[in-house]
Formats: sequence, structure tokens, C-alpha cells
Amino acid sequence: MDTLQRELREIPGCTVLIYDQACAAEKRRRRKRGLMEDPARRVFINHHVCEGCGDCSVQSNCLSVVPRETELGRKRKIDQSSCNKDMSCVSGFCPSFVTVEGGQLRKGQGVVADNAFWQRIAHLPSPAIAPLTAPYDLLVGGVGGTGVVTVGQLITMAAHLEGKGSSVLDFMGFAQKVARY
Repeated sequence: MDTLQRELREIPGCTVLIYDQACAAEKRRRRKRGLMEDPARRVFINHHVCEGCGDCSVQSNCLSVVPRETELGRKRKIDQSSCNKDMSCVSGFCPSFVTVEGGQLRKGQGVVADNAFWQRIAHLPSPAIAPLTAPYDLLVGGVGGTGVVTVGQLITMAAHLEGKGSSVLDFMGFAQKVARY
């Protein structure tokens, strides 16, 4: 890539280099749906070894490297549910990384809703609904795959079904969406 970029800068005028590939978030979505091979490799941070310097975050600029509070202070961990498996976090010079090959995450048991739960729900008061006398903005933020687009579509369709005007303005990039109602 470096050779190509150097070659393009020597060409007089404007040149364009197009990166044509799926982004990491899209790859993660495809892997979840079984549409793309899921590498049998995961990275973890051993919190007993981690010194909390944050070099892994600086080197990778990855949102999956998150703080982990311990009795010895703030350290780091890898959020496996949002990890894109590009292994960029191991670029730093850190002995706390553990790479597991061939392993899989355990599936969660989920929440079991018993009768007591449904009885508590039945006694909750309905929320007060504010009158819609003027337009207002709704900001829904999230990272790719968190349902931000779906929330915007649901709210917009609900407004449409009630005969109200609405629009959605999607800002791509760090996956922030804005809806105007």
C-alpha cells in the first residue's frame, strides 16, 4: 500500500485511491449471521498482568478495548461482543495479551421471566405522554450493529401511522444517527 501511495503522489494533478472492502463492523455482522467465516481466534487481556497504561487503546484506537475496574485500579479488557477480530490491539508492546485459538465464547443463559416478574411489570404505571405541539429532535447514538437505524425507522413509521411528519438523517462514520420529528 505504501508503494502505491508513493506512486500516486508523483502523478501530476488529482489522483484517487479507492479502498473497496467491507468495514470491520460489517464483517462482524456477517460473521454473526453466518455469511462470513468467523476466525477461530480471540484476544483477551490478562488483568493480573495488565498495568493499565492504555497503550493497547492508543495503538489500536479500538472501541472494544474498554476499562476494567479492579482492586488494583483501572485496567483494560476486550469487549468480545464488539470485537472485530482484526487483532490491532496487540500492536502495542504489552505482555498482558492472551490469544486463544479454536475456543468459543460460552452462550449466555438469558433471563427467565417468572410470574413475580410479570406481576411487577403489570403494576408499573404508564408513562406520561408529552403533547406534540412543536417539532423536536431525537438523537440516537451507537456503534454499528446496535440497532440505531432500526430505532429511527420504528419511530419514523410510528409518526407516519399517526399522520405526523418525520424524517431521519443518518450520519455515517462513528455511527451516530439523528431523527427529526
